Amino acid sequence: MLTVALIHWPCLDKNGREVATAITNLDIHDCARACLTYGVDTLYIVHPNPGQRAFAERLMDHWLTGGGARYNAYRREALSIVRVVPNVEDIRSATKASLIGTSAHRFPGSITWAEAKRRVSEGDVCMVFGTGWGMARRLVESLDAVVEPIHGKGAFNHLSVRSAVAIALDRVT
Repeated sequence: MLTVALIHWPCLDKNGREVATAITNLDIHDCARACLTYGVDTLYIVHPNPGQRAFAERLMDHWLTGGGARYNAYRREALSIVRVVPNVEDIRSATKASLIGTSAHRFPGSITWAEAKRRVSEGDVCMVFGTGWGMARRLVESLDAVVEPIHGKGAFNHLSVRSAVAIALDRVT
């Protein structure tokens, strides 16, 4: 089983400080659509702030049971896989999955995309994506593995999380 986690804390700001980033409706919608397209079981939105979690729940309620549910059945279907949780430990206890982090930076001992794909094919994996300027190092170091960065043809390497999720899912499924 493959799941995805979109982490909003602990993340980094552009100055390298640890922060909680804001949940955005675009990230939820687009990541959910990519996840459902690639057969992901659950998309976890992770944020410690109750107000941010309530925002995400209100947004999802609109598309799952409110006016949005009648307006756009595709969005309702995609958002049906989203779960909002306060921390990564909730994912660990709910899934028992191996947590594989992603980053634009190379970490010592990073695994290849081929290895990540093998792990996905052999067991329960949760692919973990940071928002802002990436996950705080302490979170990255607590994960079971970190996959090598996604690189294109140029030197620029700062994808939106929505793009990174789509590319990563295409590589591991």
